[in-house]
Amino acid sequence: MNVETREQSVHAGSSATREELVARARKLQHLLRRYTAEAEVDYNLSAAANTALKNAGLFRMLVPKRFGGHESNLRTVLEVTEALGEADGSAAWLVGVASVTSWLAGLASEQAQQDLFGGDPDARLAGGGAPAPARRVEGGYLVSGRWSYSSGANFAMWATAAALVVNDEGEVDGVLCLVPASEMKLEQTWRTVGMRGTGSDTWIANDVFVPEHRVISMGQLAKGTWPIPTDEVMYRLPLVPLTSLPLLGPLLGIGRAALNFVIEKAPAKGMHHTFFTRQCDSVGAQIQIAEAALKLKTARLHAYSIADEVDAAAERRKTVDFATRAEYRAAYGYITQQVIDALTTLINVHGAAAFETSNPLQQYWRDLNTGARHAGLNSFVGYEIYGKSLLGIAVPISPMV
Repeated sequence: MNVETREQSVHAGSSATREELVARARKLQHLLRRYTAEAEVDYNLSAAANTALKNAGLFRMLVPKRFGGHESNLRTVLEVTEALGEADGSAAWLVGVASVTSWLAGLASEQAQQDLFGGDPDARLAGGGAPAPARRVEGGYLVSGRWSYSSGANFAMWATAAALVVNDEGEVDGVLCLVPASEMKLEQTWRTVGMRGTGSDTWIANDVFVPEHRVISMGQLAKGTWPIPTDEVMYRLPLVPLTSLPLLGPLLGIGRAALNFVIEKAPAKGMHHTFFTRQCDSVGAQIQIAEAALKLKTARLHAYSIADEVDAAAERRKTVDFATRAEYRAAYGYITQQVIDALTTLINVHGAAAFETSNPLQQYWRDLNTGARHAGLNSFVGYEIYGKSLLGIAVPISPMV
């Protein structure tokens, strides 16, 4: 273990505050930048970067304190992933996704929580959301299928396998099965233009047995009828706002990194086919940079406003109603589009040099445009959900609201 990694691990053993976790994330930025190229080649986060994130305790933000976690709120997760995203979008994405899967695991039975976190608060989970078939057997379920886009699977100890089963009422129910990674096969399928370091490969299972206590009914959870086994504040958070919000932190971080880079280079960069010897002297460049900065600020204000509202509702034991959740779903897409638009403007300002392989802007562009295509951030689906809600049209188009 190197000195930098060892120093981080010294402070990761107990619950940490938001300020401490954000400071740890910022301290890791230099290390993450150092290993970005390795992740690009391997289509997976480097072992050194993964170890540094783990030793800093950043994978246990939404693990209960009773297991050695931090039991953080959503604002903390957003701030940490934004700080990491300034250095490495893939690393930030993995921390955000790990926070979501840890939280989901905490909704399982107390026995399941003990299985997962009893011996290791840093136990990682990874899985895909597309459901596969499962059938009931004595004591649990048999699950078979493939789960693609399992971000962080190469470092995970557990798989989260979505499945469809027939419940006691004869209805089809979506469930989430928690399966030891040792019982799954991992196929390397992640070959993408961006977010390469997420290592989002594919789990494969063939009649893997999952005991009843390690299964969560997503249908009941979405309806608010799933019995939460413990009373930690973070488990009062609503399902869909929580599962998508941590994906925005990495995108915000990438946008901020791009803005800082273009501003830094503008005083020393000329403008071909003009009389400007410095890009920063061009009124056109000034206006575009200002516009991009305001779009990023708009995106950030929306994201943090939602995080604060959801955190406050959980603290007050207040239910977040459908109309508000519909607005959040639309806002996630809107936030994402603001960041995309800002980055497009910044690349236009910087020019063709942005696409040199040695230029970090091209990776920001690739990572952002890959992460922004996550289904939970689809702006038009979100806008339709919100528009129908505003107009009182009760025609559901997605269970994820």
